[in-house]
Amino acid sequence: MAKKHQVTWGEVALRNGGVRVVPRAFKFALGWGLATAELGREPANVEEYADVMDESRATAFRDQQAFRKAFPGEASPLRMNQLSGAQARYDELWRTLHDRKKVALEAQAVYFVLGAAPATV
Repeated sequence: MAKKHQVTWGEVALRNGGVRVVPRAFKFALGWGLATAELGREPANVEEYADVMDESRATAFRDQQAFRKAFPGEASPLRMNQLSGAQARYDELWRTLHDRKKVALEAQAVYFVLGAAPATV
């Protein structure tokens, strides 16, 4: 008997948002995880996220909009980051490097971990 395919976060994003939305949605998820690691808690809102990540508010809101389109059932990327193990990696990188640019560079591989993780939607 064939094994049932487990849908991934990447497949969910592609199905809901399309190919143009996926990179921006995952960029927001990664940034949200990095901001969470830096703050020691989830950002209170997208404005705080933008401040922590040193992004313009407009970019932060566009990224959040892409995330919401790709993952309409998720209030924020926190659950996705935690379930995939990505948040633990962000936290570890922040504790080790304490430099947002270095952490962001090292965390780029987490895009693939996150996208390939089984989705729980």
